[in-house]
Amino acid sequence: MKHGDQTVLIIDDQESIRFLLGSFLKKEYRVIGFADGFSAMQWLVNANFPDLILLDLDIPRLSGLEFLAQIKKSGFFQDIPVVIISGDDSEDTMDECNALGVNTYLTKPFDPVRLNSIVKTILDDKAPASEQVPEEPQLLTKLTARLKK
Repeated sequence: MKHGDQTVLIIDDQESIRFLLGSFLKKEYRVIGFADGFSAMQWLVNANFPDLILLDLDIPRLSGLEFLAQIKKSGFFQDIPVVIISGDDSEDTMDECNALGVNTYLTKPFDPVRLNSIVKTILDDKAPASEQVPEEPQLLTKLTARLKK
């Protein structure tokens, strides 16, 4: 898959950060941005599957941690790689994010060259998100397993 076909979802309440990341990444990727977790979640549940999510933790309407926890519990979205870009540098928060399965945790201010390298590495190693949707039998198995808990 060529880079232009891959989608990066950026969730950050600061318009300047969304603009910076979007400007930086749109040369190689399709970029979608949201200022809050609720709007981003609505976009996802409307059958949109990004190849990567760049997520700030301090966002309104559905915090970054709540957003992350919900997608990692989801049978549809759990395999989408997530890179945290946050001003929160506490070890407890980083540990919580790592336990939820984030790929990378960057603190603001971040190095755009390093971020570009991380994005490229993740997306070069990843199959298209559209091919990661569980087949129906796998989905039914997951749902059945959840009901038994």
